[in-house]
Amino acid sequence: MKLFIFTILMLGFVINISGCSKHQDTNSHQSEEYYTCSMHPQIHQDRPGKCPICGMDLIKASTAPATIKTNDNAPEGHGTIVLDQAKQEMIGIKTGIVLKKELFKSIDTAGRVAFDPELFSAQNEYIEAIKQETSVQDSPVADVKRSAKAMVESAKMRLKILGLSDSQITALKNSSHLNTNYLIPRDGDRLWIYAEVYEMDLPHIKPGLKAKITRQSLRGKILVGEVVSVDRVINPQTRTAKVRISLKNAPLDLRPESYVEVSILSPLGEQVVIPYDAVMDTGKEAWVFVIQDNGVIEPRTITIKHYAGDEVAVEQGVLAGDKIVTSANFLVDSESRMVGTRDTVKAQSPVCPEGQKWHEQMNHCM
Repeated sequence: MKLFIFTILMLGFVINISGCSKHQDTNSHQSEEYYTCSMHPQIHQDRPGKCPICGMDLIKASTAPATIKTNDNAPEGHGTIVLDQAKQEMIGIKTGIVLKKELFKSIDTAGRVAFDPELFSAQNEYIEAIKQETSVQDSPVADVKRSAKAMVESAKMRLKILGLSDSQITALKNSSHLNTNYLIPRDGDRLWIYAEVYEMDLPHIKPGLKAKITRQSLRGKILVGEVVSVDRVINPQTRTAKVRISLKNAPLDLRPESYVEVSILSPLGEQVVIPYDAVMDTGKEAWVFVIQDNGVIEPRTITIKHYAGDEVAVEQGVLAGDKIVTSANFLVDSESRMVGTRDTVKAQSPVCPEGQKWHEQMNHCM
């Protein structure tokens, strides 16, 4: 009986020691440290030193694997990485916060003080066509009436092509008086400015928007005008359309055909906004790096709605309040690509028999 009890006690002791030993070995492995390069994480060394590739001081790291969530929204060939605060500072990472706010797009272009005899002539044709139509109202010949009406519609269409709005054409019809502002640019203290706007920016231009007018001779003074109309036809050579701007209180030194610089402010409404510098854009795909407080940096594909100077409106991919990398993006991107490549190779490695692992260098299971 005593022998049986002794045997049981010894067996329990062995099991306990074995369990403790296994637990200690696991902790020892997880806490094992080595030295690596923040720029070239493939470098592993058991002591401090210099990176053999770039010469940077090696930093202490741990073999303990970080717990990282799978990122289903990562750009192709990228992986999630972990950089502690010291590594982030070493490679110069700066961050910003995704904001939700009102965004304005500034459309900058060249303009000139108007001198437009073609538009003046088109107005004259329209008024004469209206007079002709009025004079034949009582004519018994239907063809004469139809011809007069067709001339009015043709002249009206030409005015539209040259950029006059329906309300402006109606006002011209009602007044039956030529608007000489397009031929003689100055009407008291008011000028007409013609700005050439590229095709891609035209959807953002509409009558009523404010336009800032500057010129070197103005010595920094900014004049504020208002968009009155936009041409309906695009110039096939320049891929631009003419935007007409009414400018009040214009100085006398702005003469016909003088060149000016024009900035038209177009409101884009409330948008999710990130800094331009945060975006990695290949033209086919765009992404940013979202950073967590624990040092996890996650590449995330985004859909861009608008570029607005040094800011970008994002349709999807990030949310207001997200913390993103705004500098050292290319270094972070390089690290992310290395992880993505390694994960891809690992995923494509052959399945080994139980108890063996695929050895990449030896190219077989071991």
